[in-house]
Amino acid sequence: MDNGSAVTTMTILVVEPHETIRSMVANIVTGLGRVNVLQSPNGADALDKLQYQDIHLIIADWMLPKLAGIDLLKEVRKNPRTAAIPFVMTATSIQQSQVLQAIKCGVSEYVVKPFSSKIMLERLRRALNKPVRPYHGEVAEEEAVVEQPIQVLVVDDVADNIKIIGDVLRKEYKVKAALSGAKALQICAAEPQPDLVLLDIMMPGMDGLEVCRRLKDDPHTQHITVIFLTALEQTEHVVRGLELGAVDYITKPANPSVVKSRVRAHCRNIESNRLMRAQIDAMIDNARLRDEFDSLTQTNLAKPVSDIRSSTALLARHIKEPERARRYLNFIQHSCLRLQHAMDSMSAMAKIEANEYQLNPISHPIHKIIEAVLEDLAPLVEASKIQLRTVVSKDLLFFGEPALCYTLFHNLISNALEAVKTKPLVTISAQPAEQQLTVIIQNPDPVPDGVRTRFFEKFVTFGKPDRAGVGTYTAKLLTEAQQGQIDFNTDEQRGTEVTVSLPLGEKAS
Repeated sequence: MDNGSAVTTMTILVVEPHETIRSMVANIVTGLGRVNVLQSPNGADALDKLQYQDIHLIIADWMLPKLAGIDLLKEVRKNPRTAAIPFVMTATSIQQSQVLQAIKCGVSEYVVKPFSSKIMLERLRRALNKPVRPYHGEVAEEEAVVEQPIQVLVVDDVADNIKIIGDVLRKEYKVKAALSGAKALQICAAEPQPDLVLLDIMMPGMDGLEVCRRLKDDPHTQHITVIFLTALEQTEHVVRGLELGAVDYITKPANPSVVKSRVRAHCRNIESNRLMRAQIDAMIDNARLRDEFDSLTQTNLAKPVSDIRSSTALLARHIKEPERARRYLNFIQHSCLRLQHAMDSMSAMAKIEANEYQLNPISHPIHKIIEAVLEDLAPLVEASKIQLRTVVSKDLLFFGEPALCYTLFHNLISNALEAVKTKPLVTISAQPAEQQLTVIIQNPDPVPDGVRTRFFEKFVTFGKPDRAGVGTYTAKLLTEAQQGQIDFNTDEQRGTEVTVSLPLGEKAS
């Protein structure tokens, strides 16, 4: 399906339990042009309509009766007939775990209620114009974002007041209590920190105003939301408290309904801030991923493409000289293979990181992998005037994937060459041991102290600002994907040894 670009009239399915909202969304979608709108009050009815209607866009709420919106999304993506339909999810919640689950299940857009017609139309157009996300299965337990409950601290020198408010809030929030300002500050400084403090103004010793001032003066606690508990006649204190950074106040004696509504309103802001911080983290990660991709492209793709371009020009110039033409053709073929290998490796890495890679191991000579890597790195070796010493027997086999091992050892050997500062010598050796083949790459210089504890982490680099810092991280992933182990030893005397152990291959009978 082409997401509606080649149809005269789009059929849009709106799935929403509340008739008023359903009618409002149906009216909004008319802004897309010629549309035919179908409406469903629940997920089961929507699924039934999908069986006999050609739908071009689905807009469904997360909270649907009979079949939840997320389950409807799963059914849509799993069915080949409907898998390519853009699916826009609406929800009142912005919990990160829900958003992550929707993304994994193939949602096109996630729109938080309430929304304006402008926002909804923008998201709908975006959903129609971009490729439909495939279904990637359930969120694995280790991937799932654990939603942290809102932590509320009630501070009052009267225990009965704490009990009344605590009983009101305990069903929705994790509630702690403090009978003094000093104890409140102690709780706020410890993990897990409260997200919101209900703070009595008038307390013996340290009053609520002083507690608020200290919280807001401390960078470690200034993010905590403060709501004052105050008597009606304490207007001046309330104004002073708001000036110090409190966001609201509740008059005593506290009305349970007022307490609930005020706390709930500010907790929505807390959740929004949490999501905003998560989005900022995601933006930073995405920027790093773009840098990584640029670096990988430059390292793995740009060189073969450049070689092909220059060799093609030379071939055209010497096309009537058979020997030279044959040499250029061979070099072009070799560069094409390198390019294909680089693209395959990048694809494999993405699948390994997503736990979606299917390993197809074979027994293969390790010396062929090392020789191919060294052939590719010959210009670097020559330019750096480093001596390479290889002790790799031709009868040693590993059990794994040659393409993955090529990338693995290419990263490690090039890192070893680039790390040489003193004695220009890199040694590569291989030996069998207990059903494993061990390859050792040694260079004479130690790993810098600041990198040692993070040697195999992503985006870690030292002295190479133009690199993304994914070489050893990639090597670790590729080794472990082949049921192997990787480790390193480094010191001032021996330099650095990186050891890769892979399953031992068997010779063909």
